[in-house]
Amino acid sequence: METNAVTALISIKEKTDGLFTGGKGYTQFIGTDIQWNNIMKEFKQNKHLFLNPIDKSACHFLAENKEYRQPERYDTLAQIVSNLLGYERQEAWDNGDKEVEGELLKDVVIWQYMNQYARKVAVETYLEL
Repeated sequence: METNAVTALISIKEKTDGLFTGGKGYTQFIGTDIQWNNIMKEFKQNKHLFLNPIDKSACHFLAENKEYRQPERYDTLAQIVSNLLGYERQEAWDNGDKEVEGELLKDVVIWQYMNQYARKVAVETYLEL
């Protein structure tokens, strides 16, 4: 059964597919301003659905689809969400909104935790085989 968290992540993956490029240590958005605005609008509206460390469905989705952060891949869903959180946090910093920036920092920490959990699930699943 697909949860709202997983549905939100799938939508982000579909909307960002092919719109980021990068290499070791960097990622760059290569889409249009309209695409960027649409992605960020949906991301801001839906991130609460998957930024929930108690609901592990997003973590299991990342693990099952190998979408957790990996050093050799810049285009994993986990990396793209990290980038979007970073852009959002930078925007708050640029606007001098310390309260929003603090909340977004909490989101970053939650997402890092969820990614680590997804990696753990992926490794444990691999070891069971």
